[in-house]
Amino acid sequence: MPPRFLLRYDTEGTETDLMKGFFEKVVEVHRAHEIPATFFCCGKAIDARENDFRWFHGEVAGDALFDIQDHSYSHIGLCYERGPSVVALRADYEQSFAAHQRVFGVRPRGISICGTSGRDGPGLPGFDATEKSRRELDMIAALGVRMINTRLAGRDGTREFSGYAGLGHPDIMGFPSAFSDTDWMYQRNHGDPIAYVTSLIEERARAGNHMPLMLHDWCAWKCSLDKELSHVVRFAEVARKNGYRLATHLACLNDEPLWR
Repeated sequence: MPPRFLLRYDTEGTETDLMKGFFEKVVEVHRAHEIPATFFCCGKAIDARENDFRWFHGEVAGDALFDIQDHSYSHIGLCYERGPSVVALRADYEQSFAAHQRVFGVRPRGISICGTSGRDGPGLPGFDATEKSRRELDMIAALGVRMINTRLAGRDGTREFSGYAGLGHPDIMGFPSAFSDTDWMYQRNHGDPIAYVTSLIEERARAGNHMPLMLHDWCAWKCSLDKELSHVVRFAEVARKNGYRLATHLACLNDEPLWR
């Protein structure tokens, strides 16, 4: 089974003027180069730029290259040491899911964990770490979530798919997540971002590891060298050349031998 290249956009931008043209370019580039991607959308961004999100969904509905999932309403911290109460978390996710339902006509099946920059303390090692975090897992399962980050199953969150059967939820998939462009593109912590990510793809391909790549809509649009998403095209080309199967998160969920 070939390793997967998982490209995602945490879609958070709320400023209509600054994000103008992003979705149009995404559709153009990803279709032209047949690059699958998952868009983990914040409900607050959906509400702030509803016309943009409606256009995007109308354009890509039914196209397997584009997978739309959730990233909470307000970028809230799930499974953190000092995170919000389960009641507050549930309300935030319910508000975000309602935005998905209103604008896209469907509830999301997957969520990606939001980073909270230390305000909620360190992230817990897994949903089984505390009694509260176990209730958090039960809460998101009750919302119909079927996929979330692997690391909350207590596994290597950068390399592995997993199931959550050991925590009582056999129908939930864990997906690998790592390598945010806020690190290598926005902050430029590793020198040339294209060379850095390309070397990561090649290194992980040699080891037979899955390769997650986390982009953000605002960073991909405002911090890259151009507005042609040329870095995305380059990474996809290198991944294919090195034997990766490019896939959305939803496609991986449906490929059950990958994670069960």
